[in-house]
Amino acid sequence: MWNQHDFCDADTGFDYIFTKMNGIYGSLFANQWREVDPDVVRQTWKEECGFCLTYRPKMDYALKNMNPDRPPSALAFAKLLIDGPPVPVKPVEMITKQLTEAEKITLQTAKAEAMEKLKILTEELRVKK
Repeated sequence: MWNQHDFCDADTGFDYIFTKMNGIYGSLFANQWREVDPDVVRQTWKEECGFCLTYRPKMDYALKNMNPDRPPSALAFAKLLIDGPPVPVKPVEMITKQLTEAEKITLQTAKAEAMEKLKILTEELRVKK
């Protein structure tokens, strides 16, 4: 079922998983990126993980299924994300037009005229038999 609170933007998703992995793996995770430009790390992970970084249940699934002994690469984490629950499609809200009073009257008149014509046609067919 679609839930607004399950979604975020990719930057928020990136921050979410990196905060969690920092907490889980500690310095082992942080030291992995010590000599790499943080913007390159962010961009690479966002490219590899794609839209999956916008759906929290996918991220939670991936975080729960990581190797407990070592942090995943961007590619390994992307695979875990893909294996997670599918992203539900946002329902489309249908807007129904509310008829104005004038439109209601016009519609009633047209319906009454059509019913009268149908009645006359039915009577003519009965007479021809």
